Amino acid sequence: MSPVLSWPIELGADIVMHSATKFIAGHSDLMAGILAVKGESLAKEIAFLQNAEGSGLAPFDCWLCLRGIKTMALRVEKQQDNAQKIAEFLASHPRVKQVNYAGLPDHPGRSLHYSQAKGAGSVLSFQTGSLSLSKHVVETTKYFNVTVSFGSVKSLISLPCFMSHASIPSSVREERGLTDDLVRISVGIEDVDDLIADLDYALRSGPA
Repeated sequence: MSPVLSWPIELGADIVMHSATKFIAGHSDLMAGILAVKGESLAKEIAFLQNAEGSGLAPFDCWLCLRGIKTMALRVEKQQDNAQKIAEFLASHPRVKQVNYAGLPDHPGRSLHYSQAKGAGSVLSFQTGSLSLSKHVVETTKYFNVTVSFGSVKSLISLPCFMSHASIPSSVREERGLTDDLVRISVGIEDVDDLIADLDYALRSGPA
């Protein structure tokens, strides 16, 4: 969700861990993490441990992260706007069985989500009902890079059951609703009409 859309400390958390690799830095060019804490004493304890263990980030990576923070709010807003339009497009597509995105009015977790965040974010998933079609979509799109990450200015696409979640036993994945045909998209800041046209072609040109 990024610090732009959700503030766990205000919901009662004492320590919040962010992957700065994703929305905070936002350009797929570094690996970093951030801890935000409630209270100065806790912050000092963590800072001492970081210094004592020598786990500080390299100076150039710090610079990249600080550079990304300057545009984070603008990027997240654009990514979320694109994701909303793509989710609505997919929800009305004849070759899409289901779309999972909290920004859609019929999403079962919508009210809970918006009680904890001020936006739906830019990561969504959908099912086609056909593994062969889903594979075709992932392999055919031109504007989406095939990778398991998210939060970049570049749009990304993946098949979770064969990539990020492949190590989870199939029985457990099924219990959690992770079907083999599930496609995950992290929406970037490209022209949304280009992204929609890309997905539409991939869906329509796939196997029946």
